[in-house]
Amino acid sequence: MSHSYKQTKELYYTRIRVPKDDAYFVYFTFESNEGLCFYSTVDDSLKGQYRDIDVKCAIEWREILVSLLDRMKTEMRLDILESKVISDF
Repeated sequence: MSHSYKQTKELYYTRIRVPKDDAYFVYFTFESNEGLCFYSTVDDSLKGQYRDIDVKCAIEWREILVSLLDRMKTEMRLDILESKVISDF
């Protein structure tokens, strides 16, 4: 890794979609990997049968987060709706 959050003030951002019944597992997994990322449920998704979740992490942890999401995809339906690097200014 050539750059860190401290140097660049960049975050990796992704929005994922999971079935409502599997959201608890996603939340549990993020919590059990304490400090890896922070997340929030998109309010508009609370009325549907799915949950859209915004997830952010320090740019240097991007590969770890992507790997974790890929692993969760083997256990449930998990769609990546958006992913990009954003500035944290």
